[in-house]
Amino acid sequence: MKHQVGTLDAVPSKRLFLSIIADYDLNKSICELIDNSFDVWTRNGRRNSIEINITLNKEQGVISVEDNAGGLSQNELKYIVSPGHTGSSSTDQTIGIFGVGTKRAVVALASDIQIQTRYKKEQTYQVEFDDNWLDDEEWILPLFTVGDIDFGSTRVELKKLRIIITDDLIEKLHNHLRKTYGKLLTINNVYLKLNDKIIDPEFFDNWSYPPNYEPRRYHGILTTDKKRNIDVEVIAGLSNESSPGAGEYGVYFYCNDRLVAPAMKSFDVGFTKGQAGLPHPKLSLTKVIVSMQGDASEMPWNSSKSDINVKHHVFIALHDWLVQVVKEYATLSRLWMGEWPDKVFSHDKGSIIDVPIENFINVKKSFLPDPPKSRMRLAEKIAKKNERLSIRKPWTKGLYEGVVASVTLSKQPLSQANWLAYSLLGITLKSALKEFVVNEINCNLSDQDIKKLLNFKNGKLPGKIKELITLPDLLWGRVENILHRQENLLYSRTTPSVSPNEFIEAKEVTSEILKKLFKLDTKD
Repeated sequence: MKHQVGTLDAVPSKRLFLSIIADYDLNKSICELIDNSFDVWTRNGRRNSIEINITLNKEQGVISVEDNAGGLSQNELKYIVSPGHTGSSSTDQTIGIFGVGTKRAVVALASDIQIQTRYKKEQTYQVEFDDNWLDDEEWILPLFTVGDIDFGSTRVELKKLRIIITDDLIEKLHNHLRKTYGKLLTINNVYLKLNDKIIDPEFFDNWSYPPNYEPRRYHGILTTDKKRNIDVEVIAGLSNESSPGAGEYGVYFYCNDRLVAPAMKSFDVGFTKGQAGLPHPKLSLTKVIVSMQGDASEMPWNSSKSDINVKHHVFIALHDWLVQVVKEYATLSRLWMGEWPDKVFSHDKGSIIDVPIENFINVKKSFLPDPPKSRMRLAEKIAKKNERLSIRKPWTKGLYEGVVASVTLSKQPLSQANWLAYSLLGITLKSALKEFVVNEINCNLSDQDIKKLLNFKNGKLPGKIKELITLPDLLWGRVENILHRQENLLYSRTTPSVSPNEFIEAKEVTSEILKKLFKLDTKD
């Protein structure tokens, strides 16, 4: 049985501003203010041009953001400070809907904040607050009228900064804004300036066009559970340059023309074992750019618009198909690594293939052809060549595998790779002689007899082995030179050292012996 015994005051403390700004740096904070400018412009129908000016004054320690987006009316001024309030409806195709970004942004940057705004041709209002206001639990703010600023404009001025403005910070902000608002900056009469310099857009659509595996542009509608339609465009393909160091590969997300998450490489978008694979330079040509347009509440961004909310219903709806697309292009990147200049980068011209999608909820495939078969590895290639012979004569398998293993070993980043590979060829040579005597001419020798037959002494093999196996004298001499060299290196006081040419000679002799004695083909 429940009985009401009173009420609780649930009005949030203003100190919440300071408690939730830890993850707000200069880039995120300035972007929140820019987002507001674009949202006002969007709610006004985008009929007029818009200019946003950001000024970072190092000497005075002042930041200002000005726009001519339309201004805020007197009734909208509460959105500036009151948490949870926003001028955007959830069905607007705007950027800000959470009602907390601006408040966090300005408090994160400064302890003295002044905001002036003029709605159309009405009078100019000013709101100001500082840390003293934050310390007071009273939410009421004084509202002033001041000398008029330009029609339809807003100016945010931040003083007593909590950060130190440096050239490096300004440069990083410039690069961040180029990428974040690139799509909006392509619209006519949209201007974004930083310290009076116009910011040009930067994009990530540097594609290669390998035949049959050109980039795909998937586009269509995603109908959500709320029966709202989201326009989705996904461009996926292989980049025309590798950037593993910069990390500029992966999945990019734009929501209502704003870059939200660049170069995602988490397991949420398929970069994990069993799917595209863990992030690695061999995957660094993989690029997928997702653009969504629709109701603000249906955009899968987090509250600071700095990442994707992977638990959002729209992201979940796209997830399985998106991972499949990432996986297939990552497979191509991995498959062609080592041949990128020929297989990928050389195809620098072409067209993006258009792939309409009726509804992204139902789509299951990427519409890419099956990936080309990978180049057969040496072990598979040699095994394939000698497959029939090794079935009839299973003792030959270890012989050609000895050659394969020596070649593989010689290519390893080891200081003694050639010596180790050379030694393996010497063992393979002696094994070949033994297998021929035992299995081809069947001399019925004991283990001790075989040991004596292959006893290498004074740089020579016993005459008996040469009687049993007919080979040209020159070839016998080359075999003995290799075995003699191996023995000297093994028992010498100096550290063994084998040149690439010595290894190549030993490989050629071993391959010739295997060809003459067993008809094995070990050429790569």
